[in-house]
Amino acid sequence: MKFDNNPFTLTDKSVIIPSDTILERTVLGLMITSPEALEVGMQHLGYSYFPNIDNNNRAIFHAMTLLHNEGINVDIVTVSGKLKELKLFSAVGGVEYLSAIAEEAITYSAIKDYCLKLRDLDLLRKALKVLDGGIETHRKGQVGDVNEYLSQLLRDVTKVAEERRIMDFESLGDIAKDLKAHLEKMQKSGTGRLTGSTTGFIDIDKYTHGFQKDNYIIVAARPAVGKTAFGLSLAYNMAVQNNRTVGFFSLEMGNQQLMQRLVSKVSGVKHKAVMTGSLPSRERTKVYETLENLKHVKLYIDETPGININDLLIKARKLKRENDDLCAIFIDYIGLITTTGPVESRQIQLSEISAALKGLARELKISVVALSQLSRAVEATRDKMPQMSHLRESGSLEQDADLVFLMYREDYYVNQGTIKPVDAMYQPYYDTLERSGNDLDISPVDIILAKNRNGETGNITLLFFKAISSFENPDEQTRQLLMNLQRTHRGSSYKNE
Repeated sequence: MKFDNNPFTLTDKSVIIPSDTILERTVLGLMITSPEALEVGMQHLGYSYFPNIDNNNRAIFHAMTLLHNEGINVDIVTVSGKLKELKLFSAVGGVEYLSAIAEEAITYSAIKDYCLKLRDLDLLRKALKVLDGGIETHRKGQVGDVNEYLSQLLRDVTKVAEERRIMDFESLGDIAKDLKAHLEKMQKSGTGRLTGSTTGFIDIDKYTHGFQKDNYIIVAARPAVGKTAFGLSLAYNMAVQNNRTVGFFSLEMGNQQLMQRLVSKVSGVKHKAVMTGSLPSRERTKVYETLENLKHVKLYIDETPGININDLLIKARKLKRENDDLCAIFIDYIGLITTTGPVESRQIQLSEISAALKGLARELKISVVALSQLSRAVEATRDKMPQMSHLRESGSLEQDADLVFLMYREDYYVNQGTIKPVDAMYQPYYDTLERSGNDLDISPVDIILAKNRNGETGNITLLFFKAISSFENPDEQTRQLLMNLQRTHRGSSYKNE
């Protein structure tokens, strides 16, 4: 079959032909530099995916296909040679163009998603071609029997639609091969039972097996409970303990404020002292040493207030392109993200934002952790214990999320006077802290795993050191004490009911 390198066209020149030349360059660049990406591309791409709009990318894909079929390694030199043989070398832009697309190639892990996006554009072009042909037949006065005309049009559109459904399936053989490769990678990495990135919190990892590479995670709490400190602790732990890149979108707090919290957490110097600069010589040395050490932590902060969801997606993709080891993106918090276009109900906007963040996790193959506020309805309950129904403004958060964590800090309500000390579950622990004279202002915080799409739900209790803005694992003795208090409290609650 002769190679057709003609650009895709429509009879109706007023219609803009859908294409994404940057995405095409990215895919071809990855294929020319990575054998793994080449195999994925050969499995998922077709000639029609390259419509040759303002370029000659189809010729490059053709050269790669021929080389691949001949068992020859694909690189700039071999592709250049094949294009010269086909007399298409100058038409594609020569070695300058090939070198440019190779230099732009960074994110191999997203190659399959890129191919599927090119597939969607190809299907859209095919659908438009069917409609364009139908209109042209009518324009030429060639419509005979209307029923036959409509039936043919429907058959052609259905054929395009079926192509999408067929391509969405993967055989068990392909899936099994991917899973085997993943398990072998985990074995070599020595991470044992964790299949995702460790969070640094022992019990959270037990329930989740680490945050997975395509999980969308919600962490929700009432204001002043400590969700920013918890999110920052998670982000820092994931960056340090996995030695991977983490992004943190701070929509409510500036990067200097976050840095002060992080310095306090890592150094153990009280946040108030770091914030005011009133540091004795010994603590100042600790802070400076911590600042020096934090330079090597791969945690990146964006402080854009009220960021638009489209800008957030663009920045996240850029961070992934520049750091292929990106394992997580944190957003503090989802309620401050804005959208473009006409203002609809906040519920609809939040649903769109949530869907976009879910898609981002799958596209970049990272964990996306969105902090969220719980509604005031929590305050109206007797025990102030949050439920999934308290997620603010949108049920889509609950629906979209793979994991939902709800934070509950009992002493917040005890200090407010809305829970009496005699009814407080952890009052014996508070008494112990008071007797010990601990000045770090420690609170047990229940991290309720209310939804776990791939595992069990449950309750994790961490310690919040408020004076240094840090969440930590309790030691085994404290852990057992808190668990016993929980059991006793649940038992007494049942009796009262």
